[in-house]
Amino acid sequence: MTMTRAKRATLSAVLMPAVLLTVLCGPAAAQGGARAMTYQILMGEDPIGTEQVTVEPQGDRSKVTVTATTRVKVLFINFRYDHKREELWKGGVLESMTASTDDDGTPHRIDMAREAGGYRLTVDGKTQQVPTATLPLTLWTPEVLKHGQLLSVIDGAPYKVTARKVGTETVESGGKPVEATHHRIDGDVERDLWFAADGTLLKTRFKRSGYDITYVLK
Repeated sequence: MTMTRAKRATLSAVLMPAVLLTVLCGPAAAQGGARAMTYQILMGEDPIGTEQVTVEPQGDRSKVTVTATTRVKVLFINFRYDHKREELWKGGVLESMTASTDDDGTPHRIDMAREAGGYRLTVDGKTQQVPTATLPLTLWTPEVLKHGQLLSVIDGAPYKVTARKVGTETVESGGKPVEATHHRIDGDVERDLWFAADGTLLKTRFKRSGYDITYVLK
């Protein structure tokens, strides 16, 4: 049976998110294992912390755990940031997310669950409904580039954004040069993201309080 171009395109659109999550799980996915990615966090050229992303296949779903810690000292000011969240994905669709953050002494808690018509979002005890098209600012996956409505993984603040492809570049990852596609998120929040061909996030960069903050895959 010959498949038309339109049917092939439709099938590709349906399968690609699931394929991407499978690829990110790596060879261990076939054995039911998890893949862990560790990022060094830099302020300028100075290391200030780490973030670890673990993708664990669970049947037809993938559980993603993100843990980040930073410690910054600028002159006489000390700043700390501790964040942990869990995401549950089915194919390219986020089913739920929980996140807890200590933002320099200010605690935040987010619970997000998919339901009919959108998501139930609870931030620091206050619940609201948000549209299905909303996605947390979870940068480990290229899915974040497909959404015009994002929200902070710290305090649930909404961001209206647009994403565009900048071009193909070579970045250093794991101590070696890797070809990557550079994307840019603009709007209420700004991020530069570099993804490998298999969808792995290699690098991200943004400004905070006037400083360049960079995450680089080790």
